[in-house]
Amino acid sequence: MLGLDSRAARATWTVVAILVALELAWLARTTILVFTVALLLAYLLNPLVQLVAKLLPPKAPMVSAAALVYLSGVGVIVAALLIVGTRIAREAAELASQLPGLVQNRDLLLDKYLPIVLSPYKEEIRAALAAQLETGKELLLPALTGIGKGLLNQLSSALYVVLVPILAFLLQLSLRDMRATMVSLFRAIGRGRMMGGILRDVDTLLGLYMRAVFLLALATFLSHTLFLGVLGVPYSVLLAGICGLLEFVPVVGPLTGALIALGVAAFSGYPHIGWLVAFFIGYRLFQDYVVAPWLYSSGIELHPILVLFGVLAGEQVAGITGMFLSVPLIAVMRILYRRGLEAYRT
Repeated sequence: MLGLDSRAARATWTVVAILVALELAWLARTTILVFTVALLLAYLLNPLVQLVAKLLPPKAPMVSAAALVYLSGVGVIVAALLIVGTRIAREAAELASQLPGLVQNRDLLLDKYLPIVLSPYKEEIRAALAAQLETGKELLLPALTGIGKGLLNQLSSALYVVLVPILAFLLQLSLRDMRATMVSLFRAIGRGRMMGGILRDVDTLLGLYMRAVFLLALATFLSHTLFLGVLGVPYSVLLAGICGLLEFVPVVGPLTGALIALGVAAFSGYPHIGWLVAFFIGYRLFQDYVVAPWLYSSGIELHPILVLFGVLAGEQVAGITGMFLSVPLIAVMRILYRRGLEAYRT
């Protein structure tokens, strides 16, 4: 009719609808990120909620187990802030006050650690290092000062810090109903089995990923605190905290944390840099080839190049949060592709 092909019209409207949905998702990206982080937190705590539910009386509602876990989690976080956070804040304030003076030691460090084969390029390296250090100082000073004065008081998005646990708690109570609703919707079009498989895979993936990343970050913080403290590295707890937090950023984070720790130790005049390098290399090998494979098991099977691409793309879209969310997002997309392909073939 009127020279229009119905199939082409449907395809056009489908493309337009997808583009509009993507535009709306981009406009609401902050809200989507908050809900995504809350969902991942719910998956992280889900095993504890299930365990507590089994220990409670059989007639106790699920909300009781979830409330106990989340309230206990808040208590643990507050205790950690009081015990460890004050030490990190003190070391951050001290480093912020001494950072301008430490940067001035760059020439001495260059003369001490520059390999002989690079001696002809000493002046070029000195100029490049000076420029990078000035840029780094401009970025680090506000962050360190903020930590030193109390991180919670510096958060412009403190509302989200409070909102995420509340959303996670509500999502925790709704996960089962949400799964049943999704399966019912797709069963109406004959794809209930496919959606059930997708949801099972996603549940396994996100739970495994969050628990693995959390345990890796905790192991990094504890081991680095112990080792750096024993060796007498300046700002040991602060550096261990930075390395632990950067474990949440795949691929790039651990390397960045090691470089920051080595740089701060070197500029602070720490004499045993070789021991630090050996520790970081040994720990990285042990974690990447022993601990991480054991924690991840077979839940996430992504090529390292794809992971690196996702991390870099995530940083462009949503900064540090995007870098962290890139790996589970790519893994979920892989599940959708695999399950969709299986459904198409059958």
